[in-house]
Amino acid sequence: MTVRTERIVVESQGAFIRIRRPAYWLFVACLVYGLLELGRVFSPDYDDIATALWASIAVNAVLAVVFLQILSRLDLFEREPPTVRAAAMAWGGIVAVALSMLSNNAALVVLAELADAKWARTWGPAIIGPVNEEWLKALGVVMLVLIVREHFDRSIDGLIYGALVGLGFQIVENLTYAVNFAALNPNSDMAGALTVTFTRVLVAGPFSHPLYTGAAGLGIAFFVTQTRRRFGTRLGVMIGLFALALAMHGLWNLPMPDAFPAGLAIPLTYGKGLIILGLFFMLYRFAARAEWRWFVTTMSDEDEAVITTDDLTEMRSLRSRRKARKRAEKRWGKHASQLLRQLQRELVNLATLVARDQRRGEQRPDSPDVAAVKRNITAIRTELDQAKGAVGAKRR
Repeated sequence: MTVRTERIVVESQGAFIRIRRPAYWLFVACLVYGLLELGRVFSPDYDDIATALWASIAVNAVLAVVFLQILSRLDLFEREPPTVRAAAMAWGGIVAVALSMLSNNAALVVLAELADAKWARTWGPAIIGPVNEEWLKALGVVMLVLIVREHFDRSIDGLIYGALVGLGFQIVENLTYAVNFAALNPNSDMAGALTVTFTRVLVAGPFSHPLYTGAAGLGIAFFVTQTRRRFGTRLGVMIGLFALALAMHGLWNLPMPDAFPAGLAIPLTYGKGLIILGLFFMLYRFAARAEWRWFVTTMSDEDEAVITTDDLTEMRSLRSRRKARKRAEKRWGKHASQLLRQLQRELVNLATLVARDQRRGEQRPDSPDVAAVKRNITAIRTELDQAKGAVGAKRR
């Protein structure tokens, strides 16, 4: 049971449509082109492989749900609006994939002419894939900045949106592979589609495009949001993280030398994947620490009745919040734990609103929605104190 609180709607949050911004119409035009191009790819064999394609879609939908759950937990102090998250995935899955297919095919032809066809097939994915695909996906993050700049407050926003662009790219790329292998398999289109789908989901799924584009997106958001730092520092970080995204992608696509025993293929593949995953989580830890510093700085002027020192410590990570709720449940019961979860959610809302007013330069004590959140916090604390007191009275 939780406390009935006032519903807060954060102004200008949630809408992606910005008809007065040219970047929005460029985004729409690219989306239309991407849909037409993907339709040309998928439609010729659709009647023959429809069942196999839908089976692959179902498997990739599970992958998408898993990644979306993980990404929602990585964003510690803000839940990105559904429409903007969908736009990020649409750019990755429709625009970036469509343009990458064209550019990759053209680049492979050039590479085969410069070297030979066998060399191009072997080394092309490690060279052409990162170079063509990463800038197209990173361009999606740039487009989001141009369209909904208000959703890029801190560096971690770029990491989240970049990962969403990469997720959209990975899912649709998996589907293109499923279509190709379904058509090529001489025995069964279902076997061809599902074999490549499960291989890509289980082997490449944890180490693929969301990680690469998340790194590039972090650099873009760092450049955009860290305006108090020197321009050269911001530009260097953005270029460095984009280079890291290229390197991560190139490492994953790197072919195994012929001299390596076949039995080492799987360990080496997962070894590369763990290196990529480790690099990504190093970047995430950097961004998460910056998030917590932002939260502490934003809430530092608030009264002790609104947020205590213990609250600041407990809000550092999802893990620390969960531990605090478990301690509350152990000491004061499940009701206290539910109230603490509600309190933590309202503290995040308060920080978001206070930061918004600070960006606007508003000097008045509290805007109406900030005052409403503070009333919610007061009501929750009152109920929480009563729950603690009731348990204490029973124990006496």
